Amino acid sequence: MDTQYDVVIIGAGVAGALCACALKTAKPQARILLLEAGANATGPDQRKAFTDAYQLSATQPTTSPYAGLPNNKDGYASSSDGTNDPFVMNTYYVETGPDLYKSGFQRMVGGSTWAWRGNCPRFLPPDFKLKQTYGKGVDWPIDYNTLEPYYARAEVELGVSGNRAEWDFPDVTPRSTDFPMPGIAASYGDELVRTALATIPHIDGTPVTVVTNPQARNSVAYQGRAPCQGNSSCVPICPSGAKYDGSVHVRRARDELDVEIRTGCVAVKLLAAAGSPGAGPGPGPTTVVFKDWTTADRAEQKVTGTHVVLALGAIETAKLWLLSDLPNDSDQVGRNLMDHLTEEVVGLFGQPVFPFRGPQSTLSIETFRDGKFRDTTGGFRMTVGNDGWGRTESPAVALEKAMWDPVAKKLLVFGQPLRDKVADKVTRMLRFSYSTEQLPEPENRVTLSKEKDALDVPRPQIAYRLSDYSKSSLAYGHSVARRIWQHLEDTASATAVDPKQPLLKYKGSGHLMGTMRMGADRNKSVVDADGRSHAHPNLWVVGASVFPTGGTANPTLTVAALTLRTAEKLAATL
Repeated sequence: MDTQYDVVIIGAGVAGALCACALKTAKPQARILLLEAGANATGPDQRKAFTDAYQLSATQPTTSPYAGLPNNKDGYASSSDGTNDPFVMNTYYVETGPDLYKSGFQRMVGGSTWAWRGNCPRFLPPDFKLKQTYGKGVDWPIDYNTLEPYYARAEVELGVSGNRAEWDFPDVTPRSTDFPMPGIAASYGDELVRTALATIPHIDGTPVTVVTNPQARNSVAYQGRAPCQGNSSCVPICPSGAKYDGSVHVRRARDELDVEIRTGCVAVKLLAAAGSPGAGPGPGPTTVVFKDWTTADRAEQKVTGTHVVLALGAIETAKLWLLSDLPNDSDQVGRNLMDHLTEEVVGLFGQPVFPFRGPQSTLSIETFRDGKFRDTTGGFRMTVGNDGWGRTESPAVALEKAMWDPVAKKLLVFGQPLRDKVADKVTRMLRFSYSTEQLPEPENRVTLSKEKDALDVPRPQIAYRLSDYSKSSLAYGHSVARRIWQHLEDTASATAVDPKQPLLKYKGSGHLMGTMRMGADRNKSVVDADGRSHAHPNLWVVGASVFPTGGTANPTLTVAALTLRTAEKLAATL
């Protein structure tokens, strides 16, 4: 088994696998190792097994396709579910509050994109200059124009479908290229909603514009994968593989580019080359210490990389850095953990919209992502749900509520009347969700817990608190969603809107960001604008952990764009 490499990449999700492909393409002779904690396969048989596990699950949580993987089942490389349940969220995390961090992730070959929805909007130019524009948060060390060509490349790599005419606004999000393929066709119900909202007045001076959601989901055959078949189970598993996930680049790296991949390997420590006395780590190779949980003794093993790339996500990257006792002079490692806090307002449209035909969402409202209000309240994206009432109430729960009185413990209705009642409700279910911006807060952080996992590795401890800015964002998101529903009540006979008042409840979006901030000032950040460690020149970080702020967009496309840029800078040093 080889132990010496030009580059060792830890983590085979979208960032790590894409980085491996980009580096090997640029430097074919480079010896690259992709080290991954998960040990699942990536082919059609594995996808079918995940799909079967999901379909046979009684409650079908996000983790159901993957719960049987040995790393999860036996706790050797635990994933974390994202729920409102404190008990579930503390199965792997150790949460100290005062609020609950509700977003989890999957430690597996291909990463959490196996279970994502596929939405791929770009960040807006003001998202990179939040401090300069609105006096909030911090500014990124790069701007939109710097990242734009990498956004274009990332859309090709992931296979993003979209309609340029709906998104190409020179003064908002200028684009240099078309999307790789046309946007996903709106469902029958989505078209009814789009028509109904065509007459809605501006809300607080902002137009309510419905657009086709850019998605890493094939609208046509693309890169050997079939177009979307409309299974409507994007989260947690796409049965057909039409939706992109990180396994696409894992297979490309392994099968086409001859990148070595080792699975079932949990990195537990980094040993950086020693520098001059008192000067911290030197520029030499870094040794990665890992445990292969598929072996009988699970003993520590070592590999060495001239360069090491950390692509483990916001939680695990910070945890590994802290485990390794690497320099943290800025005191920013693990800090500024973020998410996009989300909630939804549901109701019944005035006529059947027949949800669950097509992806879980094809349309969005992007106009509230930016505005002068961001100096006091976060921006937010809105999704028009094509999945009924989403996480509020599944069709199975709707059936149970229609049929059974839990207090009196008796049937309410059955037979044809029950079928009619359920059909009337489920076919008209509609939701508008809002995914809100969260500012970086130093107190929201990842540290090491005294509690350990099955490999005797400390579990991540999370301190998390919602700021007034976040609470205001949730309240404003509800206000806008409620006024959209009011228009549908007035013009489209909508009913059963809930909740009518903001409850300041929230769900996680699965958008784990921050903890390894990028910046120009080494005293205020962990890595520079290229993703290169200030403290150790041969250590790099890719992924949403480097985000200085969370913006208002799903992070994966920006992760991919930044990864391509970092890979380009790293390749130039090889």
